[in-house]
Amino acid sequence: MRALADDPAFRNGVMRCVRCSICVPHCPSYAVFRTEGDSPRGRVQLLRAAIEGRVVPDATFERHLDNCLSCRACEDVCPSAVPYGQLLDQARAQLVTSRHARGRKRVTRIVLERLVAWPRRLALVARLLAIVQWLRLDRLVRWLVRPLSPATARRLDLLPRVAGRPFDARTVPRPAAPTVAFHAGCVMASALGDVQRAALRVLGQSGHATLVPVGQRCCGALHHHAGLIEQARALARDTVARFEGTSVPICTTSAGCALAMKDYRRWLADDPAWSARAAAFSTRIRDLAELAELAEPMAPAATGVRVPPGKVAVQEACHHWNVQQLRGRALELLRQGGATAVALPRGAGCCGAAGLWSAQKPEAAWQLLQPLLDAIEGSGCAVVSVSNPGCLFHIRAGLRARGSSIRALHLAELLDPPDPDPA
Repeated sequence: MRALADDPAFRNGVMRCVRCSICVPHCPSYAVFRTEGDSPRGRVQLLRAAIEGRVVPDATFERHLDNCLSCRACEDVCPSAVPYGQLLDQARAQLVTSRHARGRKRVTRIVLERLVAWPRRLALVARLLAIVQWLRLDRLVRWLVRPLSPATARRLDLLPRVAGRPFDARTVPRPAAPTVAFHAGCVMASALGDVQRAALRVLGQSGHATLVPVGQRCCGALHHHAGLIEQARALARDTVARFEGTSVPICTTSAGCALAMKDYRRWLADDPAWSARAAAFSTRIRDLAELAELAEPMAPAATGVRVPPGKVAVQEACHHWNVQQLRGRALELLRQGGATAVALPRGAGCCGAAGLWSAQKPEAAWQLLQPLLDAIEGSGCAVVSVSNPGCLFHIRAGLRARGSSIRALHLAELLDPPDPDPA
């Protein structure tokens, strides 16, 4: 951490905090843990104390940083524009090799470095998980484990439900003149293949010729949040290279991936060979919720999509609501398509998924999820629209645990309804 004391940008970012506490009530980790060290203000003050040599980072120090979900709601309300997300990522990178982190985070590093970054391995695991779930072996294991370790049982509750076979870019015809490119992602491609295929149909309905580059890997968002900065930068370079050769917009179905890829310009700003390429790439990123913007040249058909009639609750992912400022985009798309879209109260806050956070802190994640589930069930809707894979898995698990009949669907699935029966 002392190395960051010599970084003027880091020091300036920390010193911007005036300790006003405006951020505190907006912080989901503070809502759960109720300690100053688990608020954005408290963490920034810990970082300041560390670079000034007043505290030595220990296991407790690291736990306060790890308790952050990286939702960045604090940045959205901070009057001093403290670059909280950037500060936290830099601090985590410094601490990732500490003796405290090496043991506690070994499993996380193995998952990120040896599984998530390798599409074929991830697809194989997704297929195996689908078989386990089809045989209901996960329920048996959960029943056996629950008396011994409630936290492990909760992790099993939160395991993603695989939806369809993995998405394979090689099966998508390459258009002669693409108007949009498609980011397949890692978890989205392996565990939510049906969603990705629906997204391609939605883009086609909007009049787009979609290019899906072959050989895509993880965008690096999870690695970056875990402090594995160099691995994240390597994945960013690979992603940028896959989409070069065309200047069309790049559509992604993951709010978290969209935010990370828009941030490549900062990730690679100090790399002379990649800074300009990353900056050009970042300007092309569009979330699926920005579909109307992608379809602007296709007048007069607007988005060209339709949705099933009825009431649809809309969950705004943190990475839509904060930083990207895509508030209301999914809501408006669904309304344009003919649905009665209902905005969930933002007071429900973060769902608690936060990438791998829900697996690392399952009980806290479950606690954060409950107000959102209450809001969904109180909306009177039969369907809730979600735009981020982690949120989708988490909300589905919560609704399933409550025995609710409400379905959680990705925005792409709602924009791509089944064809009506022939007359």
